[in-house]
Amino acid sequence: MMKKYNITSFHPLYYIFLLVLISPIYSMLNQSTAGAVDVTIGLDAHIPFLKEWVVPYLLWYPFIYGMLIYLCFAERKLYYEALSSILIGKMISFIIYFFWQSTVPRPEVVGNDFFAHVMRFVYSADQPVNCLPSIHVLTTFVIMMVVFQCKKQHKLMYSIVTIFGSLIILSTLFTKQHAILDATAGMLLAFFVLTGVQLVTSKIHLFNFNSLKAKSAKKLKAVKDE
Repeated sequence: MMKKYNITSFHPLYYIFLLVLISPIYSMLNQSTAGAVDVTIGLDAHIPFLKEWVVPYLLWYPFIYGMLIYLCFAERKLYYEALSSILIGKMISFIIYFFWQSTVPRPEVVGNDFFAHVMRFVYSADQPVNCLPSIHVLTTFVIMMVVFQCKKQHKLMYSIVTIFGSLIILSTLFTKQHAILDATAGMLLAFFVLTGVQLVTSKIHLFNFNSLKAKSAKKLKAVKDE
């Protein structure tokens, strides 16, 4: 049986536009490589550059927004927690980029095939800075952790998100948009921010629950006293 939604059911989706509003900050910080620190390590040299991985790299955009829309209707509480974590995580990343810029050397893209053209477009649209932590990894990992928490109710979605999320994270390395330290920092930041957000929401929920319980007990006592 399908759920029925009225116009007010879509109001929470408006908060997604906050992601659009803060996006220009990334562009402001993505200007110059001067003074940026190379964050690659020895292991990064063993990761091959595979231009075909630009496809899952670009799938990040529909993945994040699509999953937030899905969570909005499937798991409203997790939707707010995921969106809040992504917003806070991105703002923390912007602060890091402002005070400490990092870079990852890019290889030359050869060939005139479809993947080469798309890869060159990505490189031209995004300067090789704003690397650590990786926002691609940060946001993807937040969604993966949130969906993991409701995997019993959404088994198919959990499998799909795990596969696509893993491909997106790996794509940041194979396209040389990010390095191992970037991806690791992105996952760690995602974990700590989501944990913090859920700790706060649990405290608020507990406070509201206890407050409601106290009011109900007081009302019941008043009825008995009459």
